[in-house]
Amino acid sequence: MEKVNIPLAAEGLSTYAAQRLAGFEQHRLGDTYRQPETRHEWIRDILRGMAEVCGQDAAPFLQSFERRLTDAHGASAVEVLSPADQKHMIRNLDRYASALGRMEGDQRSRIFHARELLEEVCAYLPWDPDTNGARSARDRAWEQLQRAVAQRPIRFTRILLGDELDPGGVEFLPGMVNDEESVQRTQEFQRLTVEYPKRKEWPALCVVCMGGGRREDAGTIDADGLDMAVIREAGEAFMKRPEVRPVWSHQLAVPVHEQIRVLKVEPGRAPEEVTMPNTLEAFQSAVGGYIETLGLDGGVMLICNEDGKTAGLSANRRIGRDIIAGTFLIVCAEDGEFCSLTDGTAAHYAERFAEPISEPCPEGLKEFTFYIM
Repeated sequence: MEKVNIPLAAEGLSTYAAQRLAGFEQHRLGDTYRQPETRHEWIRDILRGMAEVCGQDAAPFLQSFERRLTDAHGASAVEVLSPADQKHMIRNLDRYASALGRMEGDQRSRIFHARELLEEVCAYLPWDPDTNGARSARDRAWEQLQRAVAQRPIRFTRILLGDELDPGGVEFLPGMVNDEESVQRTQEFQRLTVEYPKRKEWPALCVVCMGGGRREDAGTIDADGLDMAVIREAGEAFMKRPEVRPVWSHQLAVPVHEQIRVLKVEPGRAPEEVTMPNTLEAFQSAVGGYIETLGLDGGVMLICNEDGKTAGLSANRRIGRDIIAGTFLIVCAEDGEFCSLTDGTAAHYAERFAEPISEPCPEGLKEFTFYIM
């Protein structure tokens, strides 16, 4: 296996980052484009990893990388990589990911960063991923990452919703799952209950699986966030890997929670009528955190993220002198319980909140009193 040429790789990565940064600076429109700092963090980690693989000091390469970024800020033009230089950069990333796969210890995050950068390169329109080899290198890095996850002594559960005669779907959760509440909280279960509102329950087959070729629970750990991201992306293909073994299964009949009709109001978008489970978990998922409620007129409630402003969520709609930050829901309430909106109430609040706002959220006390239901 050829070795990583870290000076050549560092030069290519720095030039690529500067080229992308200059393009971002010249064409960004508010928050339309993804901030480039994520890419820069990937490259910094890759340079540190390459230096470790090659037994060299990463500091000079990182310092050069930072200088190139500084020079690219506000630049009207920057150096671009030729097709030949693109190939050199990709080839060294490919060698680096392969070297990580042979190293001792947990190299998942470094392989992940290399794969994410290659994925981004494949989507970069000025470059041809088939000509410069990015597509093939990305696929090999993805295989390295799946293998690194599958070889760990992890435990996770594949949940199959529905049966041979039912429409359904698959969800993956960390650890051992064999209870109704865990299944009810999954996105797939919530999707199905909205799509098929007349169903009262869903059959669920929970299959506990282990990585590393293990068949017994001793010494295993629950799959972590990175493991689960890889497992969910790979899907059924991950289950076919030789390192992964199903070890235990359990059949459940999972009852469907009551579905209610609500008005969902997102920043910058028109209000939308949706049907969703009448559960705390569903409301928290919709607003992106712990909920807070605001009483409006005639038994109507506004449900929002209680930390929306402090978390820096986008300004959404104005209510009196206050501004609600982040996505919120409009529901009815009766006897202390949330319930569906009527046709008239839904139409009234859809008109009231039709126009989004673009002003920032002010600091200070709210005009209304919030309380938890």
